[in-house]
Amino acid sequence: MTKLLKEQFVQDCISNYLSKLGYHKQEPKGLREHGVDIKVKHKNFGRYYLVEVKGDPGKDVKSPGGSRNSCMNSAIGQIITRMHTNRKRGYKYGYKYGIGFPISFKERVINKIPYDVCDKLNLNLFFVHPSGVVEAYNDKKLKALQK
Repeated sequence: MTKLLKEQFVQDCISNYLSKLGYHKQEPKGLREHGVDIKVKHKNFGRYYLVEVKGDPGKDVKSPGGSRNSCMNSAIGQIITRMHTNRKRGYKYGYKYGIGFPISFKERVINKIPYDVCDKLNLNLFFVHPSGVVEAYNDKKLKALQK
């Protein structure tokens, strides 16, 4: 049986991963970002990353697959409600978005979220291993898997 990953562990691993890419933590400000799990800003330019994170269902959950589907749908809905549309430059310049899950979600999420949706929404997917390693998928990487 694989180790169940709690949401806080997944969030910490993704935050560390983004930190290595030059992003640093920001406190949520304003209504749209309220409640977002991770908000970081790049240290060299004004690009933000907003990421919604979910953990594994508890060991006592009767239908872990159903719970993962529900968590995936919830994460998508939560990140969409935080998307900014009032930027003067192109929508891909100011904000990047992500949803992050334990590795146990990978097959389900990759098969359910079309790469062209990720492209249009500037959405990236993150999967965390029990070791703390993060796999990141943008629309191009997802397209290669979905062909």
